[in-house]
Amino acid sequence: MAPAKTPIIRVRDIVYYAEEPSLLGGAYSKPILDGISFQVYRGEVFGIMGMSGAGKTSILRLLMGLVSPASGDIEVLGRSIVGMSESQLNEVRMQMGMCFQYAALLDSLTVGENVAFTLRRHTNLSDDEIKRKVAEYLEIVGMTGQEEKMPAELSGGMKKRVGIARALAINPQIMLYDEPSAGLDPIMASVIDELIVKLRKEFQMTSVVVTHEVDELFAIADRIMMIYQGEVIACDRPAALRESDNAYVQQFIRGQAEGPIAV
Repeated sequence: MAPAKTPIIRVRDIVYYAEEPSLLGGAYSKPILDGISFQVYRGEVFGIMGMSGAGKTSILRLLMGLVSPASGDIEVLGRSIVGMSESQLNEVRMQMGMCFQYAALLDSLTVGENVAFTLRRHTNLSDDEIKRKVAEYLEIVGMTGQEEKMPAELSGGMKKRVGIARALAINPQIMLYDEPSAGLDPIMASVIDELIVKLRKEFQMTSVVVTHEVDELFAIADRIMMIYQGEVIACDRPAALRESDNAYVQQFIRGQAEGPIAV
């Protein structure tokens, strides 16, 4: 009998509203997610796809505890994070690396200083130990010897790789990626995809990848979930989704203008 898969993330019946400015002044609650549930298993690459505004990035923000759901529960590494204090959330966040869509490097710091940033804030490592770790993580992402460069000197793909190295510096169990190949040429997008797969193979890293790039996601993900109008309409392995009889799924993955999804 095969061993049971271990969920590292459990999301149950999450309802989430975002505050949007009203034309009449003030704000109103805009429904984003309506009772979604899913699990992410340890060591897998889990993809999330859907139309713009479907709530994909909101899921990442919920997993990080940056926003709170109206109802439902989110369990990360066996701990429910809903209702946690900020200090408790920070303990969980130290087990999660976040790779932002545009890398979010600090422009005033060198590459090495960007990667070292979290180590200096959250560890008692010596300068020599931090320097060694920075070199180690830059080597993992293929950026050896780039410590003294400034972000302005880097290409988009190089910035993404430095962002991944910075996230790896805290030795997380989970990596969250928001549109990791956005704005990159096909070759550099493939480099980032291969890096995500490499981290799983070499470090048993669990990854949650949000992207519009269907072909790339299908190439790297173990399972993929599709969100439409705030609900989960499919969650399966790539091969099964390609054979799905769900018209919404087929229209999205084929990039067709005609179909049930209004464009």
